[in-house]
Amino acid sequence: MIDEAGTVDESRLIIPQLAGIYRQAASFGYVVLRVVIALVFLPAGIDKMFLGGAAGVAGAIAKLGFAPPLVWAWIVAGLEFFGAILLALGLFTRPVAFAFAVELTVIAVGIMAPRGGFFWTSGGAEVALLLEAAMIGFVFGGGGRYSVDRLIGREF
Repeated sequence: MIDEAGTVDESRLIIPQLAGIYRQAASFGYVVLRVVIALVFLPAGIDKMFLGGAAGVAGAIAKLGFAPPLVWAWIVAGLEFFGAILLALGLFTRPVAFAFAVELTVIAVGIMAPRGGFFWTSGGAEVALLLEAAMIGFVFGGGGRYSVDRLIGREF
């Protein structure tokens, strides 16, 4: 177990010889998760913002009944592009993560679940729900130790 100060209780480790590695790497786990998840969203944001993907998203949004669909498509595009960058940096982490959690709820419930149920192999909501759980974690946990939020002394 590793506490906030980074000390490792070696008596609780399954492999105590790895305590040094845990001690050095533990504080980076959160930032790695934040950056990797941001990198999952960034290509979708690039597609929607710069490669015409927003028009296709507008059709899916129209089927959900959100009006005007093109405006919502550009909001989603902006969130997935700019929000991914902000999430990777750890800037405005909580509000960005909250916006992603709302988007992922709509995707999971409105688009993926009716399409194929739960499992991603059948077009289901599994991945959207996993990403949503991570976003809810960021809403409650903030940007973490290695974030711009922490650097500027504000947890938004």
